[in-house]
Amino acid sequence: MSDKSVIGLPAILVPVIFFIVFDSIALALNFWISDQLEKSAVAINLAGRQRMLTQRMAKSLLMLQMAENASDKKTAFAEFFHTVELFDQTLAGFIHGGMTLGGDGKPLLLPPAQAPNAAPIIAAAAQLWLTVRQALSSALVSGGEDGSFKPALRAVQAHNLKLMDLMNDLTTALEQHATREVFFLRTLQASLLILALLNFALVCKRLLKQIGQSQNNLQALRNIIDSIETGVLLYDGNRVIRSANKTAGQLFGYETSTLIGMPLNRLIVPERGRTLGIKRDNSRFVAKINTQTLFEMNQQIALCTIADVSEQEQKENELRQMAFYDALTGLPNRILLMERLQQELLRGKRESKFLVVMFADLDGFKSVNDNLGHAAGDILLQHVGRLFQQCCREIDTVARYGGDEFVFILTGLQDRAAARQTANNIIDCIRRALLENPHTTGIGTSIGIALYPSDRSEAALLIKAADEAMYLAKQQGKNRFAFASELH
Repeated sequence: MSDKSVIGLPAILVPVIFFIVFDSIALALNFWISDQLEKSAVAINLAGRQRMLTQRMAKSLLMLQMAENASDKKTAFAEFFHTVELFDQTLAGFIHGGMTLGGDGKPLLLPPAQAPNAAPIIAAAAQLWLTVRQALSSALVSGGEDGSFKPALRAVQAHNLKLMDLMNDLTTALEQHATREVFFLRTLQASLLILALLNFALVCKRLLKQIGQSQNNLQALRNIIDSIETGVLLYDGNRVIRSANKTAGQLFGYETSTLIGMPLNRLIVPERGRTLGIKRDNSRFVAKINTQTLFEMNQQIALCTIADVSEQEQKENELRQMAFYDALTGLPNRILLMERLQQELLRGKRESKFLVVMFADLDGFKSVNDNLGHAAGDILLQHVGRLFQQCCREIDTVARYGGDEFVFILTGLQDRAAARQTANNIIDCIRRALLENPHTTGIGTSIGIALYPSDRSEAALLIKAADEAMYLAKQQGKNRFAFASELH
């Protein structure tokens, strides 16, 4: 071996080491991104739950006021006490970090909110909650007896909307922070991947140059490629494999020598916008492919790196499902709802189209939870979610907003009369379907309807207007609908 070969060998190994380092960093970063996404999704869901808890406080106090016997009072006070404690724990978690209950009812360590623009919102919410909490203290101590709940009810009614607005603002701040954080991490990940690919291309270039110099360098090249934890194939202009490393053989289930001379399309095929690898037993996996064109003795060849990313794709799909879809009903959650509503509003402004937002709440749902248990309530919510989807078209969006609340985005309706007819159809559909079950005969749905652009032109305000119209429908007798325009 010449001195030149001895000197050149470290120059080949150094880029290989860098490639392995880049690959390891990229893998670690991917796990970190997944962890950050999960934490952000939990924080966003808990911030959204705070808004629901403010409504539950008001509802439980109203139930306490209307209770006709000691049992009803006890049930209403228990819900009120639990709601106050859960709101208190979660808000304290956003401020200082601490334990609270997750969406599944299990203990959860909530770290302090990291979003820069969340601090003033949380501070304002904490100050307002301190005022409300002081007004609730007498009712909490007395158990709601001797009319102590009345000052608490007045305090909640006085500050409920402001507290809900602050929780909405907190949710938005956390979503914006999560978006910025994920964008930064993804950019960093992409940069590392580009560096790794460039570094790997440099490795291949140097190795192929050594192949033309001597047989010893050729063997060194094979050893290095075999040490890489990524499948590597070399194929010619006819897409026939000329060389493969051990990892590629293990990946496809062949002996390395068997791969040589095999057409590339027996191993790699495109399908629905992605690339699939075909193993010897005909099983398939999602493949990540990177191809670099090289030259060997004036002949063009292609170097192809292959990795099985089936598990990574599955985790990304699961994270997306967790982040954008409700775990119980499978419907879009609040985050995806707002994203789609923003898109529809942009389309509506651009094309001057009519848009309908409906806010639906189940009437009598609490009695199902109280009498049959939360498991039965969950089954009912799943059933109602499917019924709502059946009542709408595929182009419409049905989302679970929280608890027994659902929001509809209806496009393509021509006027107010069409919105009225659709709301009637939904109410009748739920009523007829639930009449078949003796346990749900008292269940109905109240719907609030907000129209774009006549009622509101912003997503959050449209939902808020529809929410308020829904409460108007409940006040008018439940199991009916009301338009936001009736609030004025």
